[in-house]
Amino acid sequence: MAFVVLILVPILYFSYQTVQMAIANKPESYKWPSLSDYKLMIVTTLFFLAMENGISKALTHKFEGICREQNDMEARKVRSQKAVKNIYKGFYFLGTTTFAYMLLKDSYIMPPMLGGNDSFYEHFTHYPYWEHPKYYTEFYMTCLGYNVAGLLQELFFEDRGRSDYLEMLIHHLITVYLVFFGYATNIFMGAPVILVHNASDTLISFVRVINESKYYEKGIFIFIPSLIVWIYMRCMTFPQLLYTVIFYTNHVYMPPLLMPLFRLCLCCLQCLHFYWTFLLFKIIYNFAFKGVADDIIDKNKVSNDKVKET
Repeated sequence: MAFVVLILVPILYFSYQTVQMAIANKPESYKWPSLSDYKLMIVTTLFFLAMENGISKALTHKFEGICREQNDMEARKVRSQKAVKNIYKGFYFLGTTTFAYMLLKDSYIMPPMLGGNDSFYEHFTHYPYWEHPKYYTEFYMTCLGYNVAGLLQELFFEDRGRSDYLEMLIHHLITVYLVFFGYATNIFMGAPVILVHNASDTLISFVRVINESKYYEKGIFIFIPSLIVWIYMRCMTFPQLLYTVIFYTNHVYMPPLLMPLFRLCLCCLQCLHFYWTFLLFKIIYNFAFKGVADDIIDKNKVSNDKVKET
């Protein structure tokens, strides 16, 4: 946590300097992102909080009927809650991936590998006064609201005793921070970053749902396509994006240390992508040689934690 603070506090300060410099020099007619835009974030945060908890209450009991665990009632409830949460996440990722693609498909930074005709390398061509695509603010505030809701959910509604609590708390904190300041500093690259992550998480979420059901042995048929999409997005597309941020950036409106810190964050994220990909292959190995297909990344084996504590 201390490392996270040491990285994020300087980024906060340098981001503020970037915004102040850009606003001071912007053309009179240019609409720079403003604090009033974040009103929509408040609405979407409340919406996603209500959706997540409402869906959990409405569907958990129904999912228990097809849950893979039928003998231990406490473990069945925990697994069912996990499955329902991933149903909610899966549809969110599907919706925002579609939204992001429609938003970016004709933009000058959308490369062919994401269905566009241009290149990541053009990202800083018009920075910081580039023309926003239609619904750009709505897209960002929807994604930010979802992540703020996830952070609040982690802080006030989740079990703090579970093994991955701190890990997920830091994950939500960094995500909220990066999305918030990606919008505030008017960095266009943030939108394709969200697209890459949400697209790769969509099928993974539905695989996790199947893995918690009595049909978990069939999950391998969805797992393979989800792994292909994951590798394509996280291990092929994201490195291209990272390369662009490292070698094709403009520092005119940025303090010298801001981009190196952003690059460090993205490099750490890429390392996590490779690690998580290793875990995905480990799932295949366990399924092929041990007949076990539990989700290592989502720590489904921890589903019995509450049982062990009682």
